Amino acid sequence: MTSPSTPATTYLRGSRGERTTFVSIERAVTGAAALNLLTVIAVALRIWAYAGGVSLWLDELLVSRNILGLPLRDLLTKPLQLDQVAPRGFLLMEKLGVLTFGKNEYALRLFPFLCALASVWLFRRLAERTLDGLAVPFVLALFAIGVPIIQFGVEVKQYSVDATVAILLLLVALRARDPNATTRRLVLTGLLGWVVIWFSQASVVVMGGIGVAFAVRWLMTRDRPTGRALIITMPLWAAASIVAIVAGLRSMTPATREFMDDFWRGGFVPLPFTLGGALRWFWGQSLSVFTDVTLLRYRWPVLFLGVAVVGVVGLWRWRRDVAFVLLGPFAVALVAAAAQQYPFRGRLMFYLVPGLLIAVAAGAELIRRTVNRVHPSLGLAAMGALLVPPTMAFAHELPPYEIENNRSLYSYLQRHRQPGDVIHVFPLSRPGALFYGPRYGLQPSDWTTAACDRNNTRTYVRDVDRYRGKARVWIVSGGNPAYRTARAAVRGYLTTIGTKRDSLILKSLTYGTVSLELYDLSDSTRLRAADAESFPVQPMPTNPRPGCRPWVGPSASDSLR
Repeated sequence: MTSPSTPATTYLRGSRGERTTFVSIERAVTGAAALNLLTVIAVALRIWAYAGGVSLWLDELLVSRNILGLPLRDLLTKPLQLDQVAPRGFLLMEKLGVLTFGKNEYALRLFPFLCALASVWLFRRLAERTLDGLAVPFVLALFAIGVPIIQFGVEVKQYSVDATVAILLLLVALRARDPNATTRRLVLTGLLGWVVIWFSQASVVVMGGIGVAFAVRWLMTRDRPTGRALIITMPLWAAASIVAIVAGLRSMTPATREFMDDFWRGGFVPLPFTLGGALRWFWGQSLSVFTDVTLLRYRWPVLFLGVAVVGVVGLWRWRRDVAFVLLGPFAVALVAAAAQQYPFRGRLMFYLVPGLLIAVAAGAELIRRTVNRVHPSLGLAAMGALLVPPTMAFAHELPPYEIENNRSLYSYLQRHRQPGDVIHVFPLSRPGALFYGPRYGLQPSDWTTAACDRNNTRTYVRDVDRYRGKARVWIVSGGNPAYRTARAAVRGYLTTIGTKRDSLILKSLTYGTVSLELYDLSDSTRLRAADAESFPVQPMPTNPRPGCRPWVGPSASDSLR
């Protein structure tokens, strides 16, 4: 095992039989020019996504209404409205952005975008410190083209900040173990924790994981660098984490906490606890990092999970300090999920993705060097094959990323709407109607909101049944999975008792399709074909369950300009 100060380029040794040609290829791919090119590509893709200026989607809309509608004092001291939760530092930067650059999508997305750009540079530093050989360009390529990494970098949410902070903490933690680390550096590293907690809730999990990793490593090795970091840096991080936890609990109303626990319950270890149930949950959640529509979207998720495990084993053998630091946050994240405190699910796991990619790259490099014993070309081919699924995921979804294309939807409605038309908006499409509708001549008084029922699909059918006899009824619906049964029931019912005259179906990156549909319900013969009480419907889904909220506030008049 190498010492903590040993350069990362020695942690895996190549086979002696590599041919000169393949050695030259490796040197070229791992050289500064190639790494600079990958860095430029990563930056360019994020600029492309940001410049696309896509419509805000539901989650962005809800937090944006708070940012635009609440005074700065309330943003920083009171729980957010609309069941939203966000770090105070993030809200401060968002408010300063719109006060400086105006109420527009670019201003709202500026801070996450800047964090995304910073993460490219930080991740390159982390990769060069933890990996060697072709693993460095390999992981930079994964990071450059990762769909969620690009997407979250231009969203009005804190997930890009979470990932940037996680990378930063991993990097400074490794530096804290340098034998020549001064007391001043260790204190400043500890004070960094007091800054990042105001920008990232996930930072508590990362700092806790690193602290546990340092403690376990010191108990195993009793090495002085780890011990110094443990007694100087980690207490400062622990104190900052306690403050962050208290502040986080106070930032939510009881109703918001109940809503969040219900919405994210799939991210907690199932209760009552059984070993079999916990293991099945852990396996499913681990695979979901590669399959969830909000995360990496790689084909062959079992393969990539296996490669990550191989990478951790390789790092454990040759760079145990890196293995500890990568495993610590993952372990604490599982403990937090078991304690029902922080979900291990979907986009709330995004802060773990950079460390996971490091593990995947280490595994890919170990596989390459093992296969090199047969022939270097086979090693390159094996590593190149592992780049195919990430490349396919990126090629299938190129930036910019639309989730709810509200602009196109309301622009189309503006062009095709006629006087007297009925406009019926599904519950979770209401924030988009409030935000973007006035820009396209649609005022809140011009549309009706669908009834919301968490338990009974028939409520939605009864709700649209009031439009019997109307010749033009527009249905506005998003793709949120909680309402998939209700949408299907309404579409089926309206198609049975009426005729669809027009529709606009818009693709979504992570939702189902976003739609605008026009029905003619004036044919008396078709109206007799079904009634709302007997029309067959499926039960409402339970995971996730619909969140029946009024979605009003802070001010119904707030909209983008």
